[in-house]
Amino acid sequence: MRKLVIFTMGGKGGVGKTAFMVNLAEYFSFHNIPKTLVDCDMENKQRGSLSHYFPEAIKINIRNPDGLDIFLDATEKVNSPVVIADLGAGAGFDLIRWFKEMFPLAQKYGINFLAVGSVTSNPGSLETVFSWANELQNNVKYLIVKSYFQGEPKLWVEGKDAEKFRQAFRPYEIKIDDHIPKWQTEFENYGLTLTAAMNSNIPLFKSFGAKCRIEYWRNQIFKELDKCKKIIVP
Repeated sequence: MRKLVIFTMGGKGGVGKTAFMVNLAEYFSFHNIPKTLVDCDMENKQRGSLSHYFPEAIKINIRNPDGLDIFLDATEKVNSPVVIADLGAGAGFDLIRWFKEMFPLAQKYGINFLAVGSVTSNPGSLETVFSWANELQNNVKYLIVKSYFQGEPKLWVEGKDAEKFRQAFRPYEIKIDDHIPKWQTEFENYGLTLTAAMNSNIPLFKSFGAKCRIEYWRNQIFKELDKCKKIIVP
């Protein structure tokens, strides 16, 4: 079975990487697409990590000497064609070095990779994407998530470096609109996907208006993911 590993490019924290991967996992569940979830974010053990939303996620510390090999083993053994891996903000160039060493063998055995970069109005989010792409080059495909929760990511939309990136790697790009910050905090506190929030009895989300607003957000995200279905679904 050929497999696709969808992973976040670690680096700048607080740019919505995990929130996007949660929405991606929910999109797969909504469409009954089998997937395996891997949580490699060891900095945020209590709240906000992938396993906080999905307890079934496999937790792997990729900073251990054999952690990345364990990750590759887990990817090979699971029956689902897609592995969604949240690497966390701390994943750095030790991972990139391992990836460059292991990529030829992983590809030989039918494992392909999609790198997800979340860009915001913070310039550091772009630097993360550029740094990783400089090392990974065309060994992976790229999905750029333009997150508007901190405002328009103008350096990505208009910047010369971003245009060079597009010309070199031809990434897919999608847009995620901003959410009400207080609500996003509650999603993280309770480990709620958007669907779970819609069906919850938490006071903040109980009103009809709140449930409609959350469903609108979910529909918007799912429409954006439909645009890149070609690269996220093997």
